[in-house]
Amino acid sequence: MLSVAQLRDAGVARGSLTLMLERGDLVSVARGVYLVRGAPRTYEASLWIARLATEGVMAFGTACHLWGVLDDPPAPITVLVGLSRRVSPMPGVRIRRVASPAPGGERYGMPVTSREISLLDHLGTLPAHEGARLFDRALQRRWLTPVDVLRRLDTPRWGNGTLRVLAAVLGDGAASEFERRVHRLLRAGRIEGWVPNLPIVVGGRLIAVVDIGFEEHRLAIELDGQAFHVDAEAFQNDRSRQNTLISLGWRVLRFTWSDVVHRPDYVLAAITRQLARAA
Repeated sequence: MLSVAQLRDAGVARGSLTLMLERGDLVSVARGVYLVRGAPRTYEASLWIARLATEGVMAFGTACHLWGVLDDPPAPITVLVGLSRRVSPMPGVRIRRVASPAPGGERYGMPVTSREISLLDHLGTLPAHEGARLFDRALQRRWLTPVDVLRRLDTPRWGNGTLRVLAAVLGDGAASEFERRVHRLLRAGRIEGWVPNLPIVVGGRLIAVVDIGFEEHRLAIELDGQAFHVDAEAFQNDRSRQNTLISLGWRVLRFTWSDVVHRPDYVLAAITRQLARAA
């Protein structure tokens, strides 16, 4: 992938460039950007085409993918360019104009907005239900903090309406949408006596914090969310904590996202049954 400026710096005269194009040694893929004959048109090549043609900064979902936040590259490629920069429309590329498209980092040689800004920008483009899942994952992985979101809302930016919806659930005592769903399920089932994120303290020492605890009945509800339990260390810590709770006389029930979404009656029945036994 080569730009006119790069060819000029390499000493290629205009006449030589014209000859290379006529022979097919170079193929024009955007204004002022050329692909060497035979080079594959990969996603990475498309990124470089957008970068060289606009001299912009990768942003929004594109930058999230480059930061490793999104597994799959979203379409179209999103690039920030300055207000005065003249850029021709390009298929598969969305141009967003800002006063000063300053990069917050570099990924694979390309300037990108910071991971925090990329995430907040991208979240603002998603439907609220879809954004909630990514928002939960970002909070759990410490890619974002509630302070980051509230600070962002102080400045008018793209997508702040969606971010306000997400920010509204930050102070409800639940760490994720998964936990909030279970809380709503318990309330709908008229089950009382539970505390979210209940600390278990023995002899002045914190033993564990259970997702939902019925302290009077010594029943702990643990929620196995995919984003939170992704590595071997987290898995091991969860099981060690469960063994400790059982040794202290607690019963432990574990539920998955699928249980709560697709089998809510099973979840309520299992909890009700254990509470009845404890009573």
